[in-house]
Amino acid sequence: MGVQVDYTAPKRLNSVTVVMLLILAGVGYWIWRFFPFYFDGWSVDHILKETASAIYKANRLTEPGRTETLRELVEKAKLDIQKKANVTDPELVVGLEIEGIHAWVTADYHVTVTHPGISRTTTLHFQKKEDANIKTVNWD
Repeated sequence: MGVQVDYTAPKRLNSVTVVMLLILAGVGYWIWRFFPFYFDGWSVDHILKETASAIYKANRLTEPGRTETLRELVEKAKLDIQKKANVTDPELVVGLEIEGIHAWVTADYHVTVTHPGISRTTTLHFQKKEDANIKTVNWD
């Protein structure tokens, strides 16, 4: 006839449960301490994209208005990043590069994350870059 198997229910707390709880705690800690800075990074991306798009119009101006307007756009982007994206790095660098029909706007900054309960910090380095095609459109 059949083989008799004596099956006992698993313990409530076993090694698999402990590993799953540790993973869940790690993910929760990451979301609590690090996710807000990555979320702010998305705001930086949006500001850079808006600035890159505005360069299309500014690039059509004649000198010296062109250079002044481009400088103002970069300064406005820097201020927006500091205010809207909560970037407090005093060494924040916002740059602009125009080559041919492309414009790139970049932001380079650091964020320091403090860990509660211990005297340790983690520094995150963000290098953001957005581009736009600034080729003149001829509608004729």
